[in-house]
Amino acid sequence: MSNIDPTKLENLRNIIRKPHVNSQCIGCGVCESLAPDVFHINYDDGLSYVQPLADYTWQESEVQDAISACPVSAISFQDASADGVYLDGLKEHEDAVS
Repeated sequence: MSNIDPTKLENLRNIIRKPHVNSQCIGCGVCESLAPDVFHINYDDGLSYVQPLADYTWQESEVQDAISACPVSAISFQDASADGVYLDGLKEHEDAVS
């Protein structure tokens, strides 16, 4: 049995799966209609944004529906810290580096 570093284990506990909208968003509103508690259209720039929530797991089914329905495949789940900041400095409407 290996010893797990408690610090690394704690860091894993503080990671959440957060929906992310990348640069391909066209602001069609499909995501907002399927998961209105998670997504909203900003009418200033016409793009979809993820609402700041502490936990997205209770809306995972609706987010998966939005991911499937997005006509430009602009939505995915990304890892984020417990305070909602995407890991590796990723920002809303930027493309994640694979």
